[in-house]
Formats: sequence, C-alpha cells, structure tokens
Amino acid sequence: MTQSTPVLIDTDPGLDDVLALVLALRSPAVDVRAITVVAGNVSLARCTQNVLRILEVLDLDSPPPVFPGCEKPLSPPVVRAEHVHGSDGIGGVSKDFPVRHLQARSTHAVTAIIDAARRLKRRLTVIALGPLTNVASALAQDAPAMRGIGRLVVMGGSADGRGNATPSAEFNFFSDPSAARAVMRSGMPVVEVGLTVTQKAILPKARFDRQLALVTREPLRSFLAACAEPYFEFCLKHEGADGCALHDPLAVAAAIEPGLLSTDRLHCDVVTAQGLTRGRMLVEAGGRDRDGPRIQVATAVDTPRFIDLFLGTVCSP
Repeated sequence: MTQSTPVLIDTDPGLDDVLALVLALRSPAVDVRAITVVAGNVSLARCTQNVLRILEVLDLDSPPPVFPGCEKPLSPPVVRAEHVHGSDGIGGVSKDFPVRHLQARSTHAVTAIIDAARRLKRRLTVIALGPLTNVASALAQDAPAMRGIGRLVVMGGSADGRGNATPSAEFNFFSDPSAARAVMRSGMPVVEVGLTVTQKAILPKARFDRQLALVTREPLRSFLAACAEPYFEFCLKHEGADGCALHDPLAVAAAIEPGLLSTDRLHCDVVTAQGLTRGRMLVEAGGRDRDGPRIQVATAVDTPRFIDLFLGTVCSP
C-alpha cells in the first residue's frame, strides 16, 4: 500500500477553497497534518470559521488542527474578493452550516508552518491556496527549514501574463505581491499552478450535478451543493460559461497526482510596485538572471484526467 504524503494546507476559504479542501481531506493519497489560515478572499476570522465549518461537515474522526495566521498582507492595501465569494466567503450559506464544536488553535499559523517544516523536512508538501503572506513570513523567520521541505505547491500567478484580479495579475499574487515575490525568489522547491492551467480546468455544471447526486452523506451533499451553486452562477454571469474553473482544487490535485501537469523550470518574479502591473508574475526562461533560482511552472494540464480525479474523490458516496 502506497504511503500517503504528509501535507499542510494554507488557505483562505473561498468557494473554490471549499472544493479544494474537501478534495484533500477525502483523498487517500495525502495526509493533511494541519490547515493554516490566511486572510484573502475574506477576513481572517471568516476564513478560519469556514475551515472549521468544512471540517465539521466532513465529520472526520481526527480532524487536522487549524491555525489562524496573518490578517494583513505584507503589501498594503488589503484586497478582498467578496464580490465573488460573498461576504462570508462561501456564498452566504454559513448560517445554514454553523460551527458548533471545533475551535482553532492559539498557535500562530507561521509558527505551525515552521514547526511542520522542521519536523517533516523533505517529507512535507505545503499547498498554498491563498495569498502567500503566511508562507513568506515563515520563510523570513526560518529560510533553511522552509527551503528544506519536499514541495511548495502554489495556486497563484499566471505564466502567460493574463490575470483575474486585474488584466495582468492573478488574485493571490495581487493581494500580496511582496509575499509572492519573496517566495518565487526564495530557492524553495516551488510548483506554481497558475491561471495558465487552472483556467483550462473547467468543471461542467451538468456533470457536477450528476456526480453530486451519488453522494449519500449528509450534510456533505447539501454543503457541496450550496457552495458550488453561487460559484457556478458567478462564472455564468461574468464569464458566460456553464462551468467553473477549479483553481484551488487543481493545486491540491497537483500534490495528489503530479503527472496531471506539465511543467517547465523557469525564472520568475513578481511586480510589487503600485500601479497597473501590481502583482503581475514575470517569467524569464534565460537572460540576465540565468544563475538565479528557478521554479516549476505549470504550463499544461490533463483536464479530463483531473476532472475524473476531482469528481471521483469529492463526490464519492
């Protein structure tokens, strides 16, 4: 039997974060040792409650500990995405799924990340689904430990220069470009899973609805339906698509099954200055910085295989 990979997830739920966390927590291929929370799509307090809500809905025998982290980015101003995810981060359904039992730990997320990196070393995969504030802060405090982990899978950026927060910047990098820049230039074993591939990882609504009907567990089925519906509605209204891009779930899937993605080793940087290009990811295959650190940049995705993996795990009975 293949041993599952120890994973720490840093997240800011977020509708697609919900789907990503359910994917990770229901997959036998990864062992989620901890979940750290960063402010991003909504405030830190709301993001933390959403993580606890997901864990209560899943009703796990041994839920991973939850550690709240940074409330503000390294790069002001604060940016939120409530226009996409709703004021509560999950489309306004939080009142229907209250948090009754679980509580977050008092230890700060940055401390939890460093502790996991020191303890698990190259066995550890960190999956960062939100702004990179927590990860960059951990890097600043203990760079050797952070460089010594096995992988850091980052959902963020865009190798082709197209954004979703601005015409040229992806939301997570736009939210904290200084943190993103520090991580991209750190020498950590980064796998960047950005819009270049996530915007090709489209889940058709009709297929999701058919597969969701097979889920027998409650309240999981109702929760997934409630969270997915506003995301599908947003994509239909603003993008004209009867399906949604699985941004964060693809980053989780990259940790579960790395062969889903094709990658290139490239030099990357992030624009930190205020202005039209704030948060833009810059990619350079060679040139002046030839001796600098490179990261694995995802350039293509096997979408049918990914969708099969996603639905087979999230919507299993």
